[in-house]
Amino acid sequence: MTEKDFGSKIKKLREEKNMSQEELAIQLNISQSKLSKIENGRLKANMVLILGVCNCFCVEVTEFISQFV
Repeated sequence: MTEKDFGSKIKKLREEKNMSQEELAIQLNISQSKLSKIENGRLKANMVLILGVCNCFCVEVTEFISQFV
């Protein structure tokens, strides 16, 4: 499991909801630039951010991380 895997999953969820990076970044209380780096695997997604993503998209944390285990 790499940073890029988590970032790709976040991007996929965001795009499925037709949400812009800016919209998701606002909900996660981070900058759009930081979200872009996370989605591209250049920055690690910490657990707080992953929990926020799961909350935004009504996805169970176990479901989100299960494909990486």
